[in-house]
Amino acid sequence: MCGIAGIISRTPVDIAQDLVTMLSLIQHRGPDAAGVAVFQDTEQVTLRVTLQKAEALGHLKEYIAECGVILSQSSVTNITNKLCYEFAVDMDPEKIKALHEKINSDEELDVHSISSHFKVYKEGGFIENLTGRYELKNYMCRHGIGHVRMATESAEDVNAAHPFVSPFYPELAIVHNGQFTNYFNMRRFLESKGAKFKTLNDSEAASHLIAYAMTLFDGDLQKALEYAGDQMDGVYCIIASTPTQMGFVKDKLGIKPLLVAETDNYVMLGSEQIEFTAIDGHIFANEMEPGEVRVWNI
Repeated sequence: MCGIAGIISRTPVDIAQDLVTMLSLIQHRGPDAAGVAVFQDTEQVTLRVTLQKAEALGHLKEYIAECGVILSQSSVTNITNKLCYEFAVDMDPEKIKALHEKINSDEELDVHSISSHFKVYKEGGFIENLTGRYELKNYMCRHGIGHVRMATESAEDVNAAHPFVSPFYPELAIVHNGQFTNYFNMRRFLESKGAKFKTLNDSEAASHLIAYAMTLFDGDLQKALEYAGDQMDGVYCIIASTPTQMGFVKDKLGIKPLLVAETDNYVMLGSEQIEFTAIDGHIFANEMEPGEVRVWNI
C-alpha cells in the first residue's frame, strides 16, 4: 500500500506545500519514503542526483562538462548517508536525454530529475525527513505530484522512492500505487530497448514503460498511458505528469483506489478523500473506473 497525490491549479499557488499537506494526511499509507515533483520553469537545467560514494562526484562532473557548464551546486546527506546533489547547468536542452543516459549508466549515480521545468525531491522515512532537508515552500506554480511509500518489494532506499523519471523521456515523472505481476517481462522488454534499471522497484519499470511510450507517440500522454495500461498486468494506479500535461491510468480490475476532484480552481487526484480536505474542506471526490485513463492539459 502506498499513497499518491496530484494537483493542478488554475492559477499559481504554492504547489509543493499543498502536496506536502495532502501527503501528510495519508502518511499511514506509506511510512518508508516520501517525494514530490514540482513543475516550475527555470532559466537553466537543474540536475538532482544521488551518489553511492563521494568519489563518484568527479565522474559526475566530467559527464556534465561534456554537455554544459555547472553554474552552481549544493548538497545534502540523506537519512541513509547518501549524498544528494543539485546542480544548475548551462546546457543545450537537446542534450538532456544524452546526459541523463550517461549518468544513469554509472552504477554509482542515480538521477532523480534533470529538467528546466521540474525538480524531484525525495527522502526516506516520514514526510518530516523530506521537509527537514529541503525548503519545499514558495514554489509558486500550477501543478505537481507526490507519493508516500510502503516498501513491499524492494529496499527502503531513497533511489527506490517516488517520483520516478526515465532517460527515455526526461520531462516525465510518475508516482505509483500497486504491484505488477509481469514485472520481469516488462523489465526484459525495456532492457532490450536500452533501459538501465537502477533499483528493483517495479515502479521504475512503469516509469520506463510510459516514458518509452511517450517516444512512440510523440509526447502524447493519453496514448502513452493507454499503451502502458495494455502492457501492465496487476493492480495499480499511476499518476504521470509532464510540464504541460497530467494524467492517470488505473488497472482494469479497479482494485487500487484513485479519486479525482474538480472545482473551478483545482483538479486533484489522490488515494483517499481526506487528501482533498487539505485544499478544500467541502470538496467531494469521485472514484475512477477500472481501466480508466484521463489526461488534463496544463
